[in-house]
Amino acid sequence: MNRNRRFRPFGRGLNPFGRGFRRRRQVCACPRGQCIPMSDVTEGNEGVVTCNDDLRTIERGIYSGAKISIFRNEKDEPNIIVAVGDARYVLDRRIAETIRVMVS
Repeated sequence: MNRNRRFRPFGRGLNPFGRGFRRRRQVCACPRGQCIPMSDVTEGNEGVVTCNDDLRTIERGIYSGAKISIFRNEKDEPNIIVAVGDARYVLDRRIAETIRVMVS
């Protein structure tokens, strides 16, 4: 028997980045068609965040249930400007695509 196979290290396969503890993406809980990505909301509209998995934006106040308004969202620009309460943030369009919003 191969010595490497016989003396395997303890906990093999339980690496959090390996096959044991795979992290599942959170699925949006809103009904189909009611929430859209933040990057698709037009300027001047307001909405409520329904799904957000990005920890950096959650720490800034863009969490589920937060009311936001879009100030600038032009398709040819790489960033969008959103307001949460009295604060204004510039978000990358790729991050804004992962945040789901229900437009009011």
